[in-house]
Amino acid sequence: MSSFEIVLLLIGCLLASSVFSQVLPRVSLPLVQIALGAAVGCLVTADPTQVFRDPELFLVLFIAPLLFEESRHADKQALLAAWAPVASLAIGLVIATTLACGLALHLASPAIPLAAAFALGAALGPTDAAAVAAMGADVTLTRRQKSLLSGEALFNDASGVVCFEFAVAAAATGEFSATHAAVTFAADFFGGIIVGLALGALITLVVAKVRDLGLETPTEHVLFEVLTPFVTFLAAEELGVSGILAVVAAGLLMRFSPRGLTVEASRHALASESVWELLTFAINGTLFVLLGMKLPSTLGPVWRVSHGADAAWICSLVLLATAIVVGIRLAWVLVLEKIHRGRHADEYAGTGTAALVRSALVTCLSGPKGAVTLSIMLTLPYLTADGSAFPQRSLLIFVASGVIVLTLLLANFIVPALAPAEDTTEADAALARAKARVLRSVIDELARRATPETRAATRLALRTYRDRLDGVLQVETSPDAMRDLRVRVLDLQIAFVRARAERGENSREVAQRYMAALEQLRGAYGLHRGASGGRARRYAHLARVGRALHGRSDEAECRELAELHRATEQHAIDALAAMAGELDNEQARAARRLAGEHRAHLAMTFSDGNAAQARARIREQARDIEAVGLSLELEQIRRLHDAGELSTHAARELREEIYLLQMGL
Repeated sequence: MSSFEIVLLLIGCLLASSVFSQVLPRVSLPLVQIALGAAVGCLVTADPTQVFRDPELFLVLFIAPLLFEESRHADKQALLAAWAPVASLAIGLVIATTLACGLALHLASPAIPLAAAFALGAALGPTDAAAVAAMGADVTLTRRQKSLLSGEALFNDASGVVCFEFAVAAAATGEFSATHAAVTFAADFFGGIIVGLALGALITLVVAKVRDLGLETPTEHVLFEVLTPFVTFLAAEELGVSGILAVVAAGLLMRFSPRGLTVEASRHALASESVWELLTFAINGTLFVLLGMKLPSTLGPVWRVSHGADAAWICSLVLLATAIVVGIRLAWVLVLEKIHRGRHADEYAGTGTAALVRSALVTCLSGPKGAVTLSIMLTLPYLTADGSAFPQRSLLIFVASGVIVLTLLLANFIVPALAPAEDTTEADAALARAKARVLRSVIDELARRATPETRAATRLALRTYRDRLDGVLQVETSPDAMRDLRVRVLDLQIAFVRARAERGENSREVAQRYMAALEQLRGAYGLHRGASGGRARRYAHLARVGRALHGRSDEAECRELAELHRATEQHAIDALAAMAGELDNEQARAARRLAGEHRAHLAMTFSDGNAAQARARIREQARDIEAVGLSLELEQIRRLHDAGELSTHAARELREEIYLLQMGL
C-alpha cells in the first residue's frame, strides 16, 4: 500500500470517527478512533507508520504543534495559583514514573535493557487531559482538578520528552553518566526555555510590526501561528537545546502577550481558533488511529507463532506497566491532596477520608496516556549507534499502546462513575423557555414591521425563525404524519386546479400541465412511506413548475401558469388553516411546518421576465430582516436580564449563539 493510500485511509478513519462519536456519546473520541484503527489494521497488512520513515519526524510534526496549541489556552491565573503542585506533577511524577516503570519492566522481562525500559517509562509520564474532555458533559471536575490537569498536561510532555531522549541515547550508545546527564538535562531544560522565550518575543515583534504597517490579514496571522511551533522546535534543536520546551515557552509568551480588543484582533482570533481546532483534531485523531492500526500487526504474529503463550506474557507486561503508572500517580496525587486539604482545613471541614480518596482517584484517572505518549514512542530509532536493531522496539511500542488503551478505558468508564455530571435538566429547560420567549417576541415584532414591499421577504425570514423555535421546543413531527398531510394537501390542490379548469378560469392545457406536476409529486410521496417528503421534493416540484413557466415562448401562457401556481399555493395555505380544528397535536405541528413551506414558495413566485432578479432581491431583503431580528433578540435578552428574569449565565449563552448567527450572516 502506497503512502498516499495510507494517508487517504487515515483521513477516512478520522471522518468516520467524528460520525461514530456522535452515535456513541458515552465513549470518548480517542477510544472510537483506536477501535476504528484496529478494525482497519485487521484488514490492512501494511505498516501505517511507513509514511513517516524518519522517527524524529513525529516530534516536530505531531508533538510540537500539540504542545503549542495547549500553551495557547493556558490559564495564567490558574497556573500561578497552583504552580507548586503542577510542577510536582509535571516534573517529579514524570521522573518517578520513569524510574519505577523502567525498573519494574526490566526486572519482569530482562530481555528489555534497563535504558530502553526507562525510555518507555519516560514516554508513559505525559498525560492527555484532552481525552477526558472528549467525554463532554459526562464528567464534573472541580476547578482545582481542572487547573492541575491542564497545567500538568502542558509541562509534563516536555519533561517526559527530555527524559525519554536521555534514556534513548543511553540505550542506543550503551553509555550513561549521571553527572553528564544532570548537566545536560539542566542545559536542555533552561536553554530550551530561554531560546523559546527569545524566539517567541521575536515572532511577536515581527507580527506587531506587520500589523502596524497594516499588512496583517487573518490568513497571514494564522500562517504565522501555524509555522511558529515548527520554526521554534527546529531552531532550538539546531542550537542543541530542548525543542519541546522552546515550543512551550514561545507559546506561553505569545499567549500572555497583551493585545487590545479590536475588530481585526477578534477576526484573527476566530480564524485562528477554527484552524487550530481542525489541526489538533487531525493530529490527535491520526495518532490514535495509527495506534489502533498497529495493535493487530504487533500482537497478531506473536499470537500465531507462540499459540498465545508469548502474547499472554506481553499482555501481562501491559497490565504491569498500567498498574505501576496508575499506582504511582494515585499515591502522588493522594499526598498532594492531603497537603492541600491540610492547608485549607476550613474549606474541607466535615469531609472524611472517603472524599479525599475519591477526589484523588478522579484526578489520577483523569490523566490518561494519549497521543503524546504514542508519538514519543514512535520516535524510537530503528538502529543503535553500532548499526544493530534497537532492542525490543516493537514490544516497547505495543506495551505503550496497551497502557494508553487501558488508561483511556479507566478514564472513560470509571471517572464518570466517581464524578458524574450535574443534573442540568431544569437549567436546560429554563434556558429553552427563555430562548422560546425571545424568539416568539421577535417573530411578533418582525411580523408587525412588515410592509407590502417587504411582506415576501418577511415570510422567508419568519420561516427561519419558526424553524429555530421548533428546534428550541424540540418539536418533532413523525415522517408518516408529514407525508400523509402532504399527500392530503396535494389532493386538495389537484381538485382545486381541476375545478378552476371546469369553471373556465384556466385553460385546459395549462391546468393539465400543472396537475401533471402535482400528481408526479404525489406519486413520489406515495412511493416513500416512512419518509416525510421533505423540502427537497417540494423544491423539485417548484423546479418543474419553473421549467414549465419558461419552457414555452407564449408569454401569456407563462403568466397564466404562474397565476395558477400562486392561487394553488394560497389554496393550500387556506386549506391547512381550515383543517386546524380537526387535527391532533402532532398533525397540527406538521400543518404549521407545511404552511410555512407554502408561504415561502408563494413569496418566491413571479410571472415576469425578471423572476430570478426578483427572487435574489427578496432573499437579500430576508437576510437584512434576519439581521434586524438578531438585533431584536439581543435587545430582548438585555431586557429580560435587567428585569431579573434571565440569569447572567443564561444571557451569556443566548448572546453567544446570536453572535455566531450574526457572523454566519
